[in-house]
Amino acid sequence: MADAVEVLSRVGIFSMLPRKELSRLAREAHERTFPAGTVLTDQEEYGTIFTVVVDGTATVSVDGTAIRTLGPADYFGEMALIDRDRRSATVTAGTDLQCLMLTQWVFRPFAMDHPEVVWALLEVMVARLREAERRAP
Repeated sequence: MADAVEVLSRVGIFSMLPRKELSRLAREAHERTFPAGTVLTDQEEYGTIFTVVVDGTATVSVDGTAIRTLGPADYFGEMALIDRDRRSATVTAGTDLQCLMLTQWVFRPFAMDHPEVVWALLEVMVARLREAERRAP
């Protein structure tokens, strides 16, 4: 698998962090590989993992409708970590998928110690909300 620090540096919400902080986060990440077709998150289940795609693609679907394709440096799982509620979407590996995974008990304190990460997440949330509003009937 690719160097975890390098992978994290390409993720938008982490891209502004110094290498030292990326290294700190990378040490806590778990590397996992999933075969194509694996359901990584299931809508309506509770989640405690933030996942970064290292290699491969995954499909995000809501109520059975595909809404987005994820690829390298994309991530998912942040919403369930923020509000500690159910997953808002199902994510399925479209190809063999390599990922870095961070648990809630690692991700939340790290984000709270790095307000620039929290602000970047807010920007992403606003963009997703606007997208969802455009799709609404």
